[in-house]
Amino acid sequence: MSVSRLWWVLGWMQVVILLIATLWPAIDLPGPDGSDKVGHLASFCWLMIWFAQVVDQRRWRLVLLLIGYGALIEVLQSLSGYRHGDWWDLLADSTGVLVAWGAVRWVLPDFIGRFGPVMRS
Repeated sequence: MSVSRLWWVLGWMQVVILLIATLWPAIDLPGPDGSDKVGHLASFCWLMIWFAQVVDQRRWRLVLLLIGYGALIEVLQSLSGYRHGDWWDLLADSTGVLVAWGAVRWVLPDFIGRFGPVMRS
């Protein structure tokens, strides 16, 4: 299996794990109100950075897909009967994607450039 294929498989596994975790019955975690938004931001930031390693052209499509995925999760939560969708969660998801997109574009281009050809092989 090529490195690129392995990267895609591991990425999709993360997408599925995130979906399962977000649709699992809610657990009250300690912390101030709204602290779960940090988890949303970090999760989607991570996914964007992960997939940006193998998507080097038209990353804006990846941005739209991940924001759409966040919206899908919120809709599924609202339909579940035991979770609820939250616009603030979607905003945190979207912010994570956009922060990562900016990092990949302007802060980490050399990192991606060095490892990108390996990932795409």
